[in-house]
Order: sequence, then structure tokens, then C-alpha cells
Amino acid sequence: MSLQGPGDICEDVDECARNSTLCGLSSVCTNTLGEYHCSCLPGFFSPVEWTPEKPEDFRCTDIDECSQSPQPCGANSVCKNLQGRYKCSCLPGFSSPTGNDWTPEKPGHFSCTDIDECLSDGVCPEHAECINSLGSYNCSCQVGFISHNSICEDVDECADPTTCPEHATCHNSPGSYSCVCNLGFESSSGNMSLQGPGDICEDVDECARNSTLCGLSSVCTNTLGEYHCSCLPGFFSPVEWTPEKPEDFRCTDIDECSQSPQPCGANSVCKNLQGRYKCSCLPGFSSPTGNDWTPEKPGHFSCTDIDECLSDGVCPEHAECINSLGSYNCSCQVGFISHNSICEDVDECADPATCPEHATCHNSPGSYSCVCNLGFESSSGNMSLQGPGDICEDVDECARNSTLCGLSSVCTNTLGAYHCSCLPGFFSPVEWTPEKPEDFRCTDIDECSQSPQPCGANSVCKNLQGRYKCSCLPGFSSPTGNDWTPEKPGHFSCTDIDECLSDGVCPEHAECINSLGSYNCSCQVGFISHNSICEDVDECADPTTCPEHATCHNSPGSYSCVCNLGFESSSGNMSLQGPGDICEDIDECLYISLSNATCTNTPGSYFFTCSPGFAPSNGQLNFTGQDVECRDIDECSQDPSPCGPSSVCTNAPGSYSCSCIEGFRPNPEGSFNFNCKRIPFKCKEDVIPNNEWVQQCQVGEAVMAEYGSFCTLMNTTFSVLDNACENKTTVVSLKSAAESLTSVLEQTSTWSNFSQEETSALATVILESVKSSTLAAFLKPSANVTQTVQTEHLEIESKIIQGECAEENMILHFKAKGNEMKIRCSTIKESKSIGNITGTIGVAFVSFSRMELFLDESFFQDPQNPLANSQRRLKMNSHVVQGIMTGEKQDGFSNPVIYTLENIEPKQMFESPICVSWDTDMEGGRWIPSGCEIHEVSEMYTTCSCYHMMNLAVIMASGELTMELPLHIISHVGLIISLVCLILAIATFLLCRAIHNHNTYLHLHLCVCLFLAKTLFLTGVDKTDNQTGCAIIAGFLHYLFLACFFWMLVEAVMLFLMVRNLKVMNYFSSRNIKMWYLCAFGYGLPGLVVAVSAGVQPQGYGMRNRCWLNTETGFVWSFLGPVCTIILINSILLTCTLCILRQKLSSVNAEVSTLKDTRLLTFKAFAQLFILGCSWVLGIFQIGSMASIMAYLFTIINSLQGTFIFIIHCLLNRQVREEYRKCITRKTKRSPESQTSGMLLSSVPSTSKSG
Repeated sequence: MSLQGPGDICEDVDECARNSTLCGLSSVCTNTLGEYHCSCLPGFFSPVEWTPEKPEDFRCTDIDECSQSPQPCGANSVCKNLQGRYKCSCLPGFSSPTGNDWTPEKPGHFSCTDIDECLSDGVCPEHAECINSLGSYNCSCQVGFISHNSICEDVDECADPTTCPEHATCHNSPGSYSCVCNLGFESSSGNMSLQGPGDICEDVDECARNSTLCGLSSVCTNTLGEYHCSCLPGFFSPVEWTPEKPEDFRCTDIDECSQSPQPCGANSVCKNLQGRYKCSCLPGFSSPTGNDWTPEKPGHFSCTDIDECLSDGVCPEHAECINSLGSYNCSCQVGFISHNSICEDVDECADPATCPEHATCHNSPGSYSCVCNLGFESSSGNMSLQGPGDICEDVDECARNSTLCGLSSVCTNTLGAYHCSCLPGFFSPVEWTPEKPEDFRCTDIDECSQSPQPCGANSVCKNLQGRYKCSCLPGFSSPTGNDWTPEKPGHFSCTDIDECLSDGVCPEHAECINSLGSYNCSCQVGFISHNSICEDVDECADPTTCPEHATCHNSPGSYSCVCNLGFESSSGNMSLQGPGDICEDIDECLYISLSNATCTNTPGSYFFTCSPGFAPSNGQLNFTGQDVECRDIDECSQDPSPCGPSSVCTNAPGSYSCSCIEGFRPNPEGSFNFNCKRIPFKCKEDVIPNNEWVQQCQVGEAVMAEYGSFCTLMNTTFSVLDNACENKTTVVSLKSAAESLTSVLEQTSTWSNFSQEETSALATVILESVKSSTLAAFLKPSANVTQTVQTEHLEIESKIIQGECAEENMILHFKAKGNEMKIRCSTIKESKSIGNITGTIGVAFVSFSRMELFLDESFFQDPQNPLANSQRRLKMNSHVVQGIMTGEKQDGFSNPVIYTLENIEPKQMFESPICVSWDTDMEGGRWIPSGCEIHEVSEMYTTCSCYHMMNLAVIMASGELTMELPLHIISHVGLIISLVCLILAIATFLLCRAIHNHNTYLHLHLCVCLFLAKTLFLTGVDKTDNQTGCAIIAGFLHYLFLACFFWMLVEAVMLFLMVRNLKVMNYFSSRNIKMWYLCAFGYGLPGLVVAVSAGVQPQGYGMRNRCWLNTETGFVWSFLGPVCTIILINSILLTCTLCILRQKLSSVNAEVSTLKDTRLLTFKAFAQLFILGCSWVLGIFQIGSMASIMAYLFTIINSLQGTFIFIIHCLLNRQVREEYRKCITRKTKRSPESQTSGMLLSSVPSTSKSG
């Protein structure tokens, strides 16, 4: 504001260039030296002349030229006032050489003169004369015609059925008529047409006039007005006789034999004759009627097989006769073979394989038998074998007779025979032979008489029948035991018994000495024999038996010296081993230990002492039992805590550790004891626990793919925060921190893909990182007292407060990117410094130039008025700024901090600003209108007065009400009603067969697309949590709504084609178009548009607050462009359709002419235009002062679109209403009316009949 030195001059301010709306609407701003001047544009005036003292009184309003007298357009004209000018147009029936819509800036002179309409062709309808008048004209019908519905119609004399006599047809012609006899009749006067009264039409007998009229083999029958031809029996005509083409009728013979099945039946020969046929049987077959049978003969012709086998001698001996269809066969019986026409016997025994093993074959005439050899029998038990599988098996003679070989013998079966042998211990004097089995007899063998005898030495042998028995002499034993026989297991052998091995043989403490067959007993060393027992000698009775620290233990027959507890022998054994072996002290601490304790050895003993930080469970300082535990002492349970205030004590086994609570850090410059010092800013560990979205990025390599880009920017921001918190020795670089954060802010495309929660989380961490970096820089200040850091998207002005605040009322100014913060020195002193020991006091002001794009008005939330967002139209209109101060107190100041923020867009008259602060406690981060008041407002700046240091921005609230809540309710209620109506319409088109035609299928496709689109819109348009899913929903909505419009276009084209063809004939040529062609158009083209749009700009699908096409980038025109084009085409087609209906409908034919109510057709045509796009046109024009009205009209009409379709296509359709009535009342009455309503005028074609 003030000049800085030589060369600094004062230049004129061009107020007009700085503010284009300075003078208001419809005005011209002219800059002058040191000021400016305002004047009105031509066609406008201001009631008050502009003055620099009161510029607000100057306001330009429009001059209404059309209210002047005389009005400037002249006679026979219409003057319309426009903004700053006027427009002239002629009344109907008049014209001007300059044309209508003339304005004064156009060339020429506007003057209206009468138009002679009669000079133009086609002014009056056919058969009418034109008479011109001033500003108009009249049309009158010629003689023979009558005026009806603005056209001249011929008087139809044929409309009266009595005009012509019976059997005559009336032919109307312009102004006249004629009666002509029908085909098959002729007038009584002999002329083609009737000549007058009394002349009638008489029947012509064509059969009498021409006997060959029907041709050969036919019958001619005369009928009233015509005749009929038919063929004689046995003849037919390929073409049925018709009076139109009698020459095509010709009777020819019927070849009955070529028919299928042929009339003679199976196994016959059919021969065709003229007018009939003849039947005969094939050889081997006969009929009861005989051969050469014809239909006129009696009986029924049928050929049956002749059985030749019923006759004797047909086949030779040993042969069987087998009859077949039309023939027979002879075959030899089993066992015979055909040779020279006779059956000879087959010798089966010639084949050695005929019978099985061990059998003999016996041949017989026609057969054979197999008999088993001696010693064998058949498996069936018969003498001869009975068939396949029956074999000769060996006979077990031994099994059949157990005494076959006699006593004490063994019978052994062999193949076809058997063999006898003696049991062990027996023998036969004669060897067994099969020739003399009776000589074989077994007798006992006396083994004990043999030498040497089989039982061996020191034993007794006893002979038994077929065997012998062995036993040992007393004092000897065998491992097999006594009474051993050879059939028992083991080998019998007698050995001496060692009695000394048995217990109790000798008395206690005696030794046993064995001898052959006997034993002796003697006392052990250390014992003495007394009364047949051995008594112990007590060596411990002598006290010198054991050395020092040892105890003598007497034992039977001996003694031992054992070291006392806590001592061990020098040899390492438990007991002393001999002279020179003494007892030495044991160091138990080498072998035993106790957790968290120290062992101390003593002569003959030891004790434990617990380690520092542990205490014994029995409460004794020294203890020896290992059942005692050294338990950890919990130092953290002490009061006061050993870590000091603002700390966290963590107990550990035998020790503890100290850490500081959130907002504090260990004091490295403190005393010997641990203590915590408060830090003036947040660090990474302070941010993470409070935000689940930040926690998603703290899982290392396990970060989910969908959070990849989010976590990349988050970790970049965290690196700035870490640098501020971990840098304890060097100066924190604000420039490096600002550059790192600028790289995050400039990635607009990445931010746009984040959800609202991700955006608020990242923005919160950025704001904390800037604050922490700035406060960290204050803790280690550089040489510069004032520091300014500027980047493209971030500017920081910081200042170390030293001598500036000598006076409390002094105000300090901070500026960044066009924004300003003013703070009093008294506020800084009130805050108090909590810096390091130097007591540094610092203040900083930060401005972010891109964050308002991400933290926009959608983050605004007013806790006092939850419906604030829905009641006002909001927009973010400033940069986000941040005030930072090192003092401990950050809010509740006595004097306010003044923030002046530059408006991004000039403030409008109807807008009111809101100072908002960023609150991280509201849903992860929201703008709230608390803590600040509006101090001053201008067109370019907004000043906020705040009583705390904060993150601040300005949101502009429009005076217009968006009324989103009422619109939301109207939209949802209308959509639900539409969905119900669309379901009813779809069910009607599918189930109501009486209205099935080409048009209802088009209605059906339109209703299905609209139903799916509205269902998806109702359930998915607000599903913005998942960006990919939201983009898919937007893509489907894009496709389904486009498909609705393309099917609407198909309906409009079909309507136009149908009405156009009414000009020529009563036939809808568009019905020949295949339905799948229409489906390819109705579904394929929308898919193509969506595919191209997605390929060009895939990020255009899905927005932050709704799943629809992006409106900010203009991507929404990929939908609005095709929609506007289709609306334009439909409008043109509808205009052409209305013109054709107006001019030609009544002249198509008599049936269509019955549709008299042109107003009904016009209503339906306009209803179609309304459904095909008027609602969307209203949606496009939701701007300016009419935005709320347009929004309500668009919401009501568009949400009820399905309801309109149901009303027009179903409820206004008489035939559908009739079907509804039948369904409700359960009546079967057929409707006599044709379908006369429907969106596509489906009643117009004569092919749409009732029933």
C-alpha cells in the first residue's frame, strides 16, 4: 500500500478490469484516471444517474418499446419486448419483406401486408374453390361434394344398401354411381349394367350352356350365381376348382397303387387300371378272394402266408421242416449232418476231445455217451457224464472205508487206486500189494529191548503198544519231563539236577555246593554257623572302622562306610572303597540351580538368595528348598510410579521400563531419574490409533491392492511427519517438507478415485504433518527469525517472536497465497510457550492452494442443523489455511485471531459465506461452522474472527434452496409407484394375448429396460463406498437409460412408418421388419455408445457422491448427446406423423375413416413426445432462478415415467380394460371392439381385430 523507495510510483487501478460486474447487469463500465464511470447499454435506462458517491443506486433496467403508442411494428403485427430491444412479427395471414422475428438491428423496413393464400397450390382441399379475404381466405366445396372435417368429401350414394337391386354391386364415382350385376348373374336387359327401374340380375346356368365346361371325368353342378366342378370316383384334380381360375381344374386318373400304404396290402402285387386297380398275391401267399381282385368284386382282399410244413414228405428222414414267410427250410436234427440231400449220423467219438479226462466215449445213432474209468465217478454221481461241466473225479476209497487196511495202519488214496502202510511203532511181515491186500497185517515193535535202549543213560525205558515211555532216575531231569513218548515234542535226555539253583535248599547266608545226583551247604564269609543257621558278624561295633564325616552301616555278612549328607568320597562313589578313601565337602551349587536366584555353598550344605527385582515366595531371605519360587517384584504397582508423571510404566521380569503417554516424550536433558516432557505437536504414533483408514497402510507388504495408491500418498506424508518427530539434533527443513507435500497435493487424478473417508484421512495427516514440521522447526530455529516457504500448492510464513511483542496491543500480520492472518501479541503471551529450554515462541500461517478441490463442500456438516446441506446450495470458495502457534493454549483466547481469505470466485449478491474449521472428531474429518464468526465480507474477500488456532476455509451458501430432502422423498415414492406400474405393464404385455402384436413387443422391451434402470437407480445410485463397484453401477445405468431412449426411437419410427403407409393402403409395412433386427438396434447401439465412452474416458463413470456420469469433466454428455439427438429426431417424426394424420387419415379406407376423433390421436402423439424426452429436457435446464422449479418438474415427471406408460398403454386402452374387467369379474364375454388406443396408435391398422 505504501511506496517502498525510489522508482516505486502510483499507477491507476483499472476497477473495470478487476471486477467485470462492478456496474451491474446491462451496463458499461468505463475506466478513468483514479476512478471509473457506469452507463447503461442501448435499450436500458437507470432511474438514478450514476455517481461515484452512491454507485449502488445505479441500476439498468429494460425499456419496453412495445408499450409505446403508436407501437413501432405497425398495423397487423405483433410486438414482443426483449431485453434491451424488441421483436416484430406479422399476424397470421400477413407478411413482411423482412420476414418475421425482425429486430431493429436487422436491415430493411418492417411492414405487414395481406397474403393472398389462394395463389398457393393446395391451400384448399381437393374438390374445393378458394376465395381470398383480408388476412384470411375461405374454401367452398364443388357441386357433388360436401364439407367434412375441413375436406370436401364425395356424396357416397352407395352408402344406401337399397340403391342397387339384389345380386348387383354399387360403384360410387365423383358426383355419380352405377349398378353392375355380380359375377354369375346378368341383367334382364342383357347389358353389363342395369339400365333403370325393373331391370334385375338373373342367375346364369353355366353347366347347361357348356357340357364340357368342367372337362373329362368330371361332374358340373350349377349354383346361384356360379357353378362348381368335381371329379368322378377314381379321378382327382391337382388344383381345387375355383371360379376365378376354372382352367386350372383338370381330372386325371388316381394311381392307387402308388399310394403308401398301397391298397392291396402286404405280400401282394397291385396293378393300376383306368379309374380303378387290380390285386394279386405273391408266390407263397394266398387270399380268400383269389387273385385278380378289383374293388367292385365282393370280399376283402388280404394275402396270408402258406405253411408248406403241414404237408408230409416235404423234408428227408432225420430232418425238421421250418416254415418262413412265403417259403420253408429243412435242417438236420442234432447228431446228424446233411450229405447229398440226406441226414447222416455224426461219430462224435472220432474226436478224442469229445469226452473229458478219465472217461471212455461210446457212439450211438444221433448221439454218444461218456462213461468214467474204474476208480473214477462223474461229478453228478451218475455212471455216464450228463453234459458240459460234468467230469470224472477220483474215488477216495480210504474215506469210504476207514478199516480198509486193518488195525495200526495208514490208508493213502492215489489217483484211481489206494495204498496201505503201518503206523510208527508197528510193522507187517508181508509188504502191501493191491493184488493181495488181505496178507498185510501190522504188529507192535518192542523198542526198550533194543541196544542201546532209546531213552539214554540215567533213565528208565517202558514199552507201550506201538510206542515207548522214558523217565529219569532220581537226581536227574530231562527238559521234556518224565513219561516222555516219541510223539511228544523235544528230545529226551537225562542230566544232573543242580539243587543249589533252588531257593531254600541251604539256610540263609550259606553257600550250596552241587554234586552228581546230590549237594552240600557251608556259611558265607562274615557269618558263623550256629544251631544249623549262619549268624552275622557286626563290624560296626568297632568305632575306628570308618574315617571322619562317615557313618558305618552294618549289613549281613559285611559293612559299609557312607559319607554324611553334603560330603562325598574322594573316589567319587557314595560309599568309601578302602584305606585312604576319605569324605570331602560337596559344592551343591555346581549341580543345582533355581530360576532368578543365587546359590551359596557351605560345609556340608548350601542356601539360595533371590536376584534383585525378585522376592522369595516363603518370605525368608536365605532358603534351601527348591519348592520356594523367586517371584518378580512389580515395581509399576508402587505409588508414586518410579517413572514419574505423564509416563507409562511397563513391568518386566526383574525390572521395568518407562515410556511417555501421547503428547509427551522422554526428557534427554532431565535429571538421572526418568521423566516425560510434553511435545508441542503430534507424531505418527499419535495419528494411527485414531483412524482405521490410516491403519490400513501400516501392515507392510500385506497392503490390499485397492488401497495401493492411497497408501503410497499416505506413506509419503508420513515420511514428512517422521522427519519432524525423529529429528532431534538438526534443523527441520520446512522447504523439504513443503515440496514432499506438494507432490501429494498435485496428484488430482489419484485423489478423485478416493472415497470420502480416505480423502478426509489423508487430508488430516497432511494438515498434522505441516503443523508438526513447523513446530519442530521452531524447536531448532535457524538463523532466520522470519522464514517463508513457497511451492506451487503450499506456502508457509513463520516467525520467531523475539522483540516484536514489546507492546501487548501490537498486531502481527502473516500472509500466504493472497490470504492473511492477524494475531495480537497479547494472544501470543496468553498462549504461553512450551518449547525447549530456550523458551522459543513461534507463530506460522499456512495456505494450501489445492486442498479445497478435495476437501470440498461435500464434507460440510452442521451438528446444530443436520439438514443444512440439503437446505442450501453450497460451494467451497477459498483456499484451506492453517494457523500455528507454539503455545500450550490453542483456544479460548481473550482476543480473536483475524483470518482474511481471498474468494476463489467473486461473491454473488444472493450468497452468504460460512467460516468453517476442520474437525477430525466428526466422522474422521468434517468442516463444521464452530469457533468462528463472519467479521467482514466483500466481493473478493471474507474475514473470519476466531478464538482459537485452527484449519480454516470459507464455504459459500446460496440463497437458493436445493430442497434435496423433499426431492429425495418425491423421487423414491415416484420410483416405487413406477416400478409397480411397470411390473403390471410387463405382466399385461406378456399375459394378455388379445393385444399381442408388433407394437406390444416394442412396449414390452421399453418397459423392461425402464424397469431395470429405475430399479438399479433406486438401489445403487448412492453406493459410493467402492469406487469400482460405483463405476460399474454408473455404466449399467448409462446403458439401460440409453436403451430406453433407443427403444423410444424405435417406437417413433414404427409409428411414423405405420401412419405414412395409411396414405397408400390399409397395411402396416413395418410389421415385416424382423423383431431381432429391432432388438439389435435397441440393445446393440446403446452398448456401442457405452463401450466407446468407457474406452475414451473410463474414469468418467462414478462420482464421489453418486454413481452416475461425471458432470465436472463433461462426460455426462456421452449420455445427454445421444438423448438430445433422439429427442430431436422424435420431435421431427412426431411433427411429420401429425401432418400425415391431419391430411390423409380420413381418405385411407372406410374402416380407418371410422376413427373420427382426431383430438384423441393428437393427445396420444403429444403424450409420446412427453414420455420420449420432455422430462429430460427439463433436467438439462436446472439452472438459474428457475432451477428449483425445473428440479421439481424433472423429479416428478421422470420418477413417474413408468406410471405414465402404464396409464397410456394399459388403462387408456379399451381392449386392455376389457381384459382387466374379464379377469376381475371372471366373465368370458368377448369384447366387440377393436383396439382403439395405445401409444403407437395400434388400433389404426385394420389387421388388429378383436378376438
